[in-house]
Amino acid sequence: MKKLIPIFLVLSVFVGCNSAVPEKTLSTAGDSALDQKFYDQGVMGNDVTLCAQILNEGMKAECTSIANAGTITAQAVISGDLALCKKIDLPRYRTACETQTQPVVDAKQADADREKIAQAAQEKQDPKLCDQIKDANQKATCKYNIIANKALEEKNPSLCIQIGNKVMEDECKSFATK
Repeated sequence: MKKLIPIFLVLSVFVGCNSAVPEKTLSTAGDSALDQKFYDQGVMGNDVTLCAQILNEGMKAECTSIANAGTITAQAVISGDLALCKKIDLPRYRTACETQTQPVVDAKQADADREKIAQAAQEKQDPKLCDQIKDANQKATCKYNIIANKALEEKNPSLCIQIGNKVMEDECKSFATK
C-alpha cells in the first residue's frame, strides 16, 4: 500500500507539469465534417468568412479562392467588365468568368452601336439608316420615331407603311390622321 502513494504522487506531478503545455489540436471526423460544411457553404455563397473557419489549410485556401472567384465573377457580369476576371487566380474559374461576362459586354456594345445608328438616323431624318439595326423591334422603333413625326407633320398616313411593324404602322396612321 505504501508503494502506491509515491507512484500516485509521481504521476500527479508528471500530469500536472504537462498541463502547462498547450494541447495540439487533433483533427477528428467531426472537424472534417465541419470543414466540409464550411467549405460547401463558403463556395456556394461566395463567403470567405465561412472559408476562414476551416481548419484544414489546403481546403481553406481552395475555398477562399473559389469564393473570391464567385464574387469577382458576379461583379464582372454586373458591370460588364472583363478586366475583373483577370483578378481570379484559378484558371478554370477565370475562364468561366470571361465566358459569363462576354455576352454582357457584347450586349452593351450592341446597345451603344444601336444608339449611334438611331441618333444618326434621327439627325439626318433618314429611316433607311435604321436598317443597320439587327433587332427587328428596335429597327421598327427607330423608323417609327422618324416616320411618325414626318407623317404627322405632312398629315400623310401612307408614310407609316415604311415602318415595317403592323402595330407601329397602325399607331402611326392613327396619329397622322388627327
